[in-house]
Formats: sequence, structure tokens, C-alpha cells
Amino acid sequence: MASLSAWSGSSDRQTDNRRVALLKSLSTGNRFYVLVAPDSGLKNADTIEHYPEGTVLGIAYPCLEDGLNDFAVIRSTFETLDLLPDDDDELRAELMEIIADAQGKLVRRLTELRDCISSGRAHFLGADLEEFKSHIINLVTKGVPRKTLDSMMKLDVFETVASTEALINGSFSPEFVYLYELLPENALDTIQEMPPRAFIGRVFQDLLTAVEDQENYKDRHTFDRNVFQKFIAVMFVNYATTDPVFYGTNKDDYGVSADKDMEQTPLYIAVGKALRIYEREHGSLMAPTAPAAADTAPADGDLTPDDQHLLAHLMPICEAAMSLCDSSGTDPRRCAEAVLRATHRLVLELKARGVLSPAVDSPVDADYRGEE
Repeated sequence: MASLSAWSGSSDRQTDNRRVALLKSLSTGNRFYVLVAPDSGLKNADTIEHYPEGTVLGIAYPCLEDGLNDFAVIRSTFETLDLLPDDDDELRAELMEIIADAQGKLVRRLTELRDCISSGRAHFLGADLEEFKSHIINLVTKGVPRKTLDSMMKLDVFETVASTEALINGSFSPEFVYLYELLPENALDTIQEMPPRAFIGRVFQDLLTAVEDQENYKDRHTFDRNVFQKFIAVMFVNYATTDPVFYGTNKDDYGVSADKDMEQTPLYIAVGKALRIYEREHGSLMAPTAPAAADTAPADGDLTPDDQHLLAHLMPICEAAMSLCDSSGTDPRRCAEAVLRATHRLVLELKARGVLSPAVDSPVDADYRGEE
């Protein structure tokens, strides 16, 4: 875990004038931290339809808490169902619709989280993914005392589930330790050797599958045992492996809104640093590039930074496709040739639009370019 001093202090923005903003997606309900340009029109606490492709998304502990609202709706609705007479089918159907609506929201949230985490687009701010993975493995193999989880997460679910299970099974000794139970398709022996990010992506897939399974919506106990416990356990791991500055619990971090200047708060300074470091280490199509000055325009034959950046993305495509062309199979070859022709046309189009400079030559071999 990064030390607190690594994230605190000055903002380290250098010439980058983007600001940190916590934005909410209207399509999924997820909130992520992003860096926004001054002329983007976006400000803190804004809502957007969806996050633009290429945007690096920052996940801090409060971001996962948003899903608790949907869980609260489902759990409280189950409580109401328990109070209804068995013959009130109409009201029961209405309440089940409320549960289904909240379930749909959770599916959208978790689908986006799974996809963005797996692809590397979303980054757990202030967290070490190797440590995150290690904690999950420990949770699966050794477990954590249920009382500890309830106390840390300020809930009464883990011990309640164990007590109810003991009553159902006729036991007088509830399970003291909670073990995260991966679904068979995500068994630990099949995912343990995965890189940390891919491993965590599978854990979120495991959560998503549990949320989607209608068998888990028979009653509140079943839902808590098979779904809610899992989500809270992952939140616990995120909490345990994240630098405390990203909790947002400093008194200066309170009251996030569009009207409050959050830029110099401890949380937003740390978020800005973490996002910029992640961009530098992994690259971002959204990262700002300074325009070339008129007297330093590249001469013919010299490649601009934009040229180099785009070519870095195009070259692997071409290399993979040209490898396919060596195959004796007809279909792979046709596919590869089509990819190469499309790539070449893309280069020509980018040059025509001025995105690429005239100095750029197509990375596609002349034999595979098709008609110019």
C-alpha cells in the first residue's frame, strides 16, 4: 500500500491544467473520479450519460458505496414482504418489481465495474492490486471473523446470516469465520495464477453472476447469504488495501458539490496525483498534449508525438494481421488482409484530416494495401 506521504502535499499538476471531478453516469449510476479540462464544461458532482472512451476512471472507496443504496432497497423490500399476508399476491408482485428494478441497477453497476477494471480503464486509487488479490485469496482460503467484518463495515449481516444458517441446519454453533465462496466457474484453482487485474475482474464477474441469479431472490436470508455478503466482503478488501487518504474521511473532504472548490482538499490532491501517475505509466488517449509551436513544427520526415502515439497503436494490429497472412488457411488470410486494408485506409484518412502529418508512411506492407 502506498504511504500517506506519497499522496499528500502539493497537487503535482505541472503544466496539466485539468481538474479532478467526481462524475456520475446516468446509464449505470456509477461515480468515478476523472480529470476534466477547463473547457469541457464538466464540473464536480456533474452527471453525464456515459464516460467517454479513453477516459481513465479512478475508483476510491466511496465509489463502491453507491451500490449499497440498491442493496438497501432489496433488503428492506424483503422485510416488507415478510410482513404481508400470504394471499396478497398483487402487492407481493408490486414489491417484487421493486426488487427487480434494484437488481437491474446492480447489474448495470457491476457490469461496468467488471469491464472497466478488467480492461485497465478503471484504476483502484491508492491500492496495490497484488495486495488486493492476496486479500481475496486469504478471504477464500482462510476467511475473516464475521464479527470483525460486521464491526469494520458497520453492519449486522455476517453474524446474522451465520445464526440463521445454524437455526435452519439445527446447529447450536454458528460459523465463526466467513469464507468468500467463489462460484464453480471462478474456482480459485482456475484463476489464482491470473495477473492481479484479471483476477480482480473475475471476482467482480463472480459478484455479477450472483446478483443475476434469480435463485438468490427467494427471501432476504438467501439474498444476504449469496449476494450481499460477497459485495460487502469485496468492499472490505478494497478498504483494507487502500491508502486512508482515499477514504474521503478528512474533515476538509466533506461536502462534495459543484459549488465547493475541492481541488486543494487532501482527497482531491491525492486523486489527481494517482490519476496522472496512472496515465504516465499506462498511457491515456485522453491525456493532454501541448500543441506544437509555430516555429517548432516538424519538418518532413520527422514524426510528431501524436504520430508516434497513433503508430504505436497501429503497429501491433498490422504485425498480428501479417502473421495471420502466413497461415495456409483461407479464412484467416482473408481476415488478415481485410484488417490490413482497413488499417491502411485509416492511416490515409487520418493524414487527409490532418490528424497525422504528411511524414507518416502507412505501416501496412504495400502488398496488402489494396487500391489506393
